[in-house]
Amino acid sequence: MKKFLAMTMILAALLCSCGGDTVEAEESAVSVNVDEVINTVVADYSLTDGFVFTSSSTELGEYLDDDLIMGYYGDAVDVPDFTKISEYCVYIDESDPNVFIDVGLFKLNDTAYADTLMQYFQTRIDDKIAKADSGYPDIDVPTLEAATVAKHGDYVYYVISYDVDAITDYIETSIGK
Repeated sequence: MKKFLAMTMILAALLCSCGGDTVEAEESAVSVNVDEVINTVVADYSLTDGFVFTSSSTELGEYLDDDLIMGYYGDAVDVPDFTKISEYCVYIDESDPNVFIDVGLFKLNDTAYADTLMQYFQTRIDDKIAKADSGYPDIDVPTLEAATVAKHGDYVYYVISYDVDAITDYIETSIGK
């Protein structure tokens, strides 16, 4: 009888732990329109000098082709694998070579890739800070140092902006974080 009770308690504990994982998965299973989120940010924060690139476009110049992916997020030998991304929308402002205002939201079809993708974004930021440290004093380093690179559920996002906290809060609310 004691063995039966012990087994019952173990099974109950296992069921409770599985239920917890299910709740977490449901909380992170929010589906959003990434274009809508980024376009709202662009409008609400008057981000008018840059470009919006989106996976929903079929027009060259409106989506990130291989050359743009290499130029923005990688280099000639190492680039992010965009086959692991099902949707994305990014705003990139290159109007001033010393100020970086970028916002990106990526929905992954392979969540195991989230940390790798985040590393590409962080490396991009770190490279720009290193450039400032190596003799480009006009680069806006405080904005880069305050940048957000994060993930939640199926989404990876980054924010480099003067309004980093407000934009990050909006994105996180939109994706259910």
